[in-house]
Parts: sequence; C-alpha cells; structure tokens
Amino acid sequence: MNSNWYVPPKKEIQSVENQLQYSLVHGHYKQANIISRMIINQQWSPAVIYLDLIRNTLNHIGNLWHEGKILISEEHRATQFCLLLMDRVRNNFRIPQPNGLKISITAIEDDKHVMGTYMSADFFRWDGWNVELLGSSIPNDDLLKYIKASLPDFVLLSSTYPKSTEKLIESIHNIRSLEKNIKILVGGPGAISLKGDKKLIDGFAEDPLKATYLANSLVDSNPAMIPLESVLISLGNKIQTVRKNRNISQHTLSEKAGLARTFISAVEQGKQNVSLGSLKSIADSLDVSLSSMLDD
Repeated sequence: MNSNWYVPPKKEIQSVENQLQYSLVHGHYKQANIISRMIINQQWSPAVIYLDLIRNTLNHIGNLWHEGKILISEEHRATQFCLLLMDRVRNNFRIPQPNGLKISITAIEDDKHVMGTYMSADFFRWDGWNVELLGSSIPNDDLLKYIKASLPDFVLLSSTYPKSTEKLIESIHNIRSLEKNIKILVGGPGAISLKGDKKLIDGFAEDPLKATYLANSLVDSNPAMIPLESVLISLGNKIQTVRKNRNISQHTLSEKAGLARTFISAVEQGKQNVSLGSLKSIADSLDVSLSSMLDD
C-alpha cells in the first residue's frame, strides 16, 4: 500500500472513533459524514480506517444491540454507513498491477455476516490479487461447484458463529475432495477452534489485513511478488517518515524501543530484517498500531 498514507497517533484514532460511534448510535449523519470526509481528505491509512475505526465501531454498536440498548434497525443503519465509508476509501485507492494470484472469499453456509469478507477482499485487491467475492451464506454444494469451475489459488472462508463449525469443516472437506492444490484460509470467531490444525487448513487469519500476509507467505512461487528487499525498504521509509513527523530522533526511538540505534538506522535504510516483536516495540514507541506499520 501507499507509504504516504497518514497514520494518526493512537489518541487521535480513539477520539475520532468515539465521535463516529456517538454519531452513528444517535443517528447524527451530518456529523458522521463530516468525520468521513475528514479522514478521507487527510488520507488516513486504509488499515487504520478498516481495523481501528470501522471494526471497533461496529463491535461497539453490535454490543449495544446485544445488551438491548439499541434497535436492530439502528445497528443495521450504522453498518450501512460503514459500508458507505468503505466505498469512499475504495474510490481513493489505485489498484496495483495484478500479481497473478486468485482468491475466492465467502462467508460459509447460513452465515450472513459480510463485513469481514468485504474488508478482506479490499486488502487482497490492494495487494494485486484477482478477488472473487462471493458474498454470504453460500450453500456448500453450490460453493463446491463454483470452486471446481474457478480453481482459485486460495479460498478464504469466514465463519462468525462457533455453532457453525461443522458447516465450515464440511466446506473445507468438500474443497479438499477436489484434490487440487487450493490453499484454504479461515477466519472469524467460528473458525478459532481450527486454528493450528495444519492437516485441515493452511492457515487461520487473525484479521482481514493479516490474511493477505498469511496468503503471501504460503505462496510456493510467485515471480510477481515484491522481493523482500523492496518490502524492507518500504517498511524503513514508513518508520522514518512517522519518526520524523513525531520529531523523534533515532537515538530517542532506540531508547524508547529498547533497541540499538544502529539497528534502528539499518531498519530505516531497508538493510535490516525485523521481527514482529521488534516492530511492535518500534510501533509502540511511535504511538502507532502494529497494523499501520505493516500496511505498506
């Protein structure tokens, strides 16, 4: 993704999140639209908008409905606005050159929740994938016929409810029966019990953005993928840009993150690979989320 996206400090994200939640719960759509235009005009990172803003807002509003504090119609109203916000983000994003990989994304049979699949589809498209977004509640027999005809490189199955695990497993076995080299990723609360089951699935996606990293890591050979050197250079540029925007020196960052200054310097120059643990320390020291550092 574009390394020039704005990554706000955590306090700013939380403030905007609170304002958006209040506006949507109380039906203040004029204010919600003002917030929407602001984050689009400021070029907020799509990862921040999707994962730190929209997802948290919908989780909060969903909890209010479960607690009986708002109507289901009010919950749906908030969801529709968030879908509109996602459309606005898409309209400001240039699709990169295709990477030659195809993925089919769907919610499993009897699962009508689509927000996670929509987010995943966008992150994969922005990574150059050919995305087949099939929507929600696809019957297993129908899905099998589609996958057999389409033969994607990957299938991402979303499951919201733990009680639907049997349907999810049935769908996985159906796809495996094709005896094609189709990698299967799963995500959502209903798929957590399969996490780590390497015989059944190829990976569990913690969130829509991490699904793209997981898929790319599982690709056996893909000449169109960006070389590691380019990834490290892009990551280094992102860290340096955020650090300078915060008016923090390399020395100060190294002390706050508990890392050597020479290590920070090498990372910013794209000459040093970095573990997730070290990257999280850097992100925390810069007061940004780990996902925003990976959003490149």
